[in-house]
Amino acid sequence: MIPYRLMIALFLVAALGYVGASFAVFEMPATAADAENCGFLPEEFVAAGKLTYERSTAWWVSFQRKEEIWTTISVGLAVAFMGFALSTARRNGARAAGGAALGGGVLAVSALCVSCLAPVLSVVGLGLAGTLLAGVPKWLIALNTLLLTGWGTLYLSRRSAACALPQTGLPVAAAKTNRERKIQWHASPAP
Repeated sequence: MIPYRLMIALFLVAALGYVGASFAVFEMPATAADAENCGFLPEEFVAAGKLTYERSTAWWVSFQRKEEIWTTISVGLAVAFMGFALSTARRNGARAAGGAALGGGVLAVSALCVSCLAPVLSVVGLGLAGTLLAGVPKWLIALNTLLLTGWGTLYLSRRSAACALPQTGLPVAAAKTNRERKIQWHASPAP
């Protein structure tokens, strides 16, 4: 069974967290070239060195024009899937859940590489990965994230519903004793 409430809550926390982080690190562009990189038009940049917008309005204009909604969706989906994968660790095993969560993390990082936060995160080395993904449209990364997390959720939910993992708490000596009892019961003469 898929824990929809957990996944929706994680999606909302991650998406709102990304929007909040984007707003927090947004800096007003100082030059016309910086303004164009943020999605502003040359006529919106005044010759005096300032934009015609206030900071909050400038952030929103840049957020819309740089299509950051797709990055927000990608990060939200990846984090929700990671939470779901980790919640199935008990039924699916730690390897399957850990591998799926790692895959979700890679999807989230790939979305962050092409986001407006990438220059801030370049200290970690995401700038190099961002240059590799620079030509990929953000909607395509979001679609890829949706397909991969959807398939992963389907796989993990079906795997956990299919059969339980074998019990490992049963000692080997007790298993032999039970087997020997069955053999003795079948070998005993009928009355």
